[in-house]
Amino acid sequence: MPTSIDVIIPSFRLIPETLLPILKLQKPANATLHFYLIADNPDIVIDSSIQNLVDNNTVTLLINQQNMGASATRNRGIEAGHGEWILFLDDDIEVAPDILLTYAQAAEKYPDEIGFIGLVDMPPPPTSFAKAVDADGSMSIFSAARNYESYPWGATANIMIKRSAVGNVRFSSAYPKKGGGEEVDFFLRVRQLNGSKNYKCLPVAQVEHPWWKNGQTDYTRFYRLGIGNSYLTEHNPQYKWYDLLNTSEILLITLLVALAAMAVNFTLIIYILYFALITIITEFIVNIVRLYRKIHKVELITAFNVMLIRNTCEFGILAGNMLRFRLAGIGERFNYDGTITKKSKLFRLNRYKIIKLLIYTTVIVLVRYFKKL
Repeated sequence: MPTSIDVIIPSFRLIPETLLPILKLQKPANATLHFYLIADNPDIVIDSSIQNLVDNNTVTLLINQQNMGASATRNRGIEAGHGEWILFLDDDIEVAPDILLTYAQAAEKYPDEIGFIGLVDMPPPPTSFAKAVDADGSMSIFSAARNYESYPWGATANIMIKRSAVGNVRFSSAYPKKGGGEEVDFFLRVRQLNGSKNYKCLPVAQVEHPWWKNGQTDYTRFYRLGIGNSYLTEHNPQYKWYDLLNTSEILLITLLVALAAMAVNFTLIIYILYFALITIITEFIVNIVRLYRKIHKVELITAFNVMLIRNTCEFGILAGNMLRFRLAGIGERFNYDGTITKKSKLFRLNRYKIIKLLIYTTVIVLVRYFKKL
């Protein structure tokens, strides 16, 4: 009996140039396919080239009556279908012509797997900002299929999951409508429902994802992702742990101390500003070290952009918690690798935090030394 696959494609723009190659993909002989194209835009005007493919047998078009966001739109696709497997694809990717055949063969060969993580490649970075995004590793989940045999979650740009493994789990509405954190949450909860079994990586199931805005400088994306990720520890506390404060958290506390100092001794502001400056310089030095460890050369502009990208995301996490008046979120971190935190490892350090501590200590010692001269 052939396997059945529901292909779920949420889209706001429904651009024919990218959607038509997906909807016209080669159908494997050993599987039945049904595409569910969900328009999260009630005012969308459907291009005739797409509309002509809609037959509610192979291709079904669903239009949300209001903008529902990424989670609810994917959930609608899940509910609409009945296939044994659910394949999530983005609406702006370039797909390998045989990708459906690859997934169908994997489902037949590994029927006991709960899902398969496909490979999401990106073109060479077209700008210095895109180069920093690549160097930072912010989108490393895209290449998980290349780097691991299995992994606890994957990007909805290209991942297939077994419907029976999903059960009643759905993308949570607690996360922002524009996305951020909901993918991690969904796949980790499905994984937990199935004995914490990872998804098998399938690098031969390959797509290419374009650079957002052609690689132009855009920190708002990382801030938004940070806002979404701030919900992860709240809804999945078994994966959280604590660390020394990051730069965003330190600067927030520094600002609060500065405001308090203004009412006590205004001259303290100078020392507080020095501390804030040292914090920023220290962060930059640490990012130079981090970048050097990855690309084995010093590139100050790239390191500066990496610092801004990383800290924009961390500031988003901090802002997300503060906007919900969740002070417990300060110092919280999340195990994206799906490791459940043991009580003995609830607090831990990493090499970069140790480097920061050493720099702070060195600066303090030098300041005290020169004061005595």
